[in-house]
Formats: sequence, structure tokens, C-alpha cells
Amino acid sequence: MDKFKKLTILILTFVSFTASSSQVSNAVEASTGPKPPCRIQIGQAHISSWILAKYGYPAVKVNAFSRCNVPQSKVTLTVEIWKNGAFGKTLVARSVVRSPGVVNPGRDVENLGTWRRCTSVKQTSYFGIAYAKAFIQGKWQFASDTYSLNIKPLACGT
Repeated sequence: MDKFKKLTILILTFVSFTASSSQVSNAVEASTGPKPPCRIQIGQAHISSWILAKYGYPAVKVNAFSRCNVPQSKVTLTVEIWKNGAFGKTLVARSVVRSPGVVNPGRDVENLGTWRRCTSVKQTSYFGIAYAKAFIQGKWQFASDTYSLNIKPLACGT
């Protein structure tokens, strides 16, 4: 199991697609029952040790992936980083990963590239939001917003 998947063992949220319906259920915590056949898993916002080692500066980062137990194609997985501020929530970063081909069952579409450089060490609370769309069993399926549930202040002002 790689480092990212270990970090997401605490499966924060899931969104399920249903093969027989075009409806998407709301996000649920992993502890409430079995994993749905298709889902988004999102990690919590964190200071990336990889970016610090590679570029020499701290950055806030959120990882997410989409996994399905049936073939999916034309997958688009979007991840956003938001911060809580004095005047409400503010979007600080967004990235989109597209996987146009067929993704076999059990394979992940990963979005590991959503981050923003820290400009100070000011304590700031960040959270991630992920959403996706995919073509599954002849229908477009949409996974609505899946949130990081564990929001902790980080020494990273943007």
C-alpha cells in the first residue's frame, strides 16, 4: 500500500454511483457500512513534505482519488482547497485530472496535484472538496462534493 492510500485509510467520505440509476448518493463516512461500488476518497489538507523536499518551500496540499468496481471512462476528477477566513470561505487552489480512456475496476484515477505555496506561517484552517464525473455502464454519473471532514489549522498562510 503506498503512502497516499495509507493516509486515506481513514476514509473520510464516499460518493456512490449506482449502476441501475443515474442518481448519485450523498457522501457518507466509511464507518457507516460497506464501501459503495464507485466512490471518491479525499485526504485532509496537510503540509506536503514532498513539495518541501522538491521545491524547498512549504505548501498546503489535498489528495483525492476516484475508484470504481465497474469499468468507468471519461473520468474527470476535480479537487479544490478552501480556507476558512475572517470573511468566510475562500478558494485557494483547484486542479483537474482527466482520464479519457477506460479505467478498469479497482483502478484509481488519482488527483495528487492540488496544492498552494505557503506565504507565511499564519495558522489557517484548510479543507478539500472533490467532485467527479464519469461515463459508467452507458450513462454519465456525477459525484457531488465530497469534503475533507477533519479540518485542523496549519502553519501556512496563503
